[in-house]
Amino acid sequence: MQQNLFAACRVGDDLIAKRVHLDRTVQEAVQAVFSDQEECFRNGITEEVDFDGSWKPDENEILVMDIPQNAQIFVDTINANAVAIPVLDTAAFDKENIKALFTGDVDNGATKVLIQLFSARQLLSRRFSLIQQGNAFRRMTDQAFALDNSLTCIAEDGKLKFKHFQKMRSIVNLSDAYKEATDQEVQSFSSHASFEVADPAAFLASTDQVSRKLIHKINRSRTLDNYTVPDIETAANAVGVGVTVNAGRIVMPTERAEVKKLLRFLDDGVYEAPLSNLRYITNSKRLA
Repeated sequence: MQQNLFAACRVGDDLIAKRVHLDRTVQEAVQAVFSDQEECFRNGITEEVDFDGSWKPDENEILVMDIPQNAQIFVDTINANAVAIPVLDTAAFDKENIKALFTGDVDNGATKVLIQLFSARQLLSRRFSLIQQGNAFRRMTDQAFALDNSLTCIAEDGKLKFKHFQKMRSIVNLSDAYKEATDQEVQSFSSHASFEVADPAAFLASTDQVSRKLIHKINRSRTLDNYTVPDIETAANAVGVGVTVNAGRIVMPTERAEVKKLLRFLDDGVYEAPLSNLRYITNSKRLA
């Protein structure tokens, strides 16, 4: 079955789909490229891991998440009549704000979408590009672009499957899946009965993106509700994380680096190797 090529273009906070008009020969060649890239993408994958922002996949693993609402455009486009999709303006290709190129098909009611990240470096017309003409090369002056050399993700069975979070979020807003604590959540966290925070306003002002992600994860795991202050103090001392306790409450450090150290510990991000007894900070973890 012939597959069309589409572009996902960023307009404000949304993605809209446009059809990339190709002649039949090129369309068949592009379809073959995507098919080969799908084979490479799936090659060696033996396990799918639910994405929660805390695990970097091994070579045999792939990350999986429910398709976010703002990525539903990929599936909806493949399910739609291609003729009804507006055609990309080839004369203004470099102004379309393209974030991804994609193609796909529907087989027995199941939709599959193959998606490539698209970036400005693929716009050959912005570069000093040469094209062969006879026995010489001439400078390319027409609008032109290159396909990426690999897929970024596959959408199928109601899921997005991907390997690299950074590439994935260049296409799709994943903030709902990888949340940071809001001001209210930070304030609630700092006022927990387990903590003594000398200046809650200063603590709120000092929390950066990393700290807020850690706070959100700690809140979600209910660590402070599941473990007592003595439990936390004993475990922290065992892995070399200094914890000061006053009147039965953990004193929140004032130095940003020390705050992050405590937050990483509370998020189970401090690890002591059982053989060497060396201690590590990890940002990638998964239950064994």
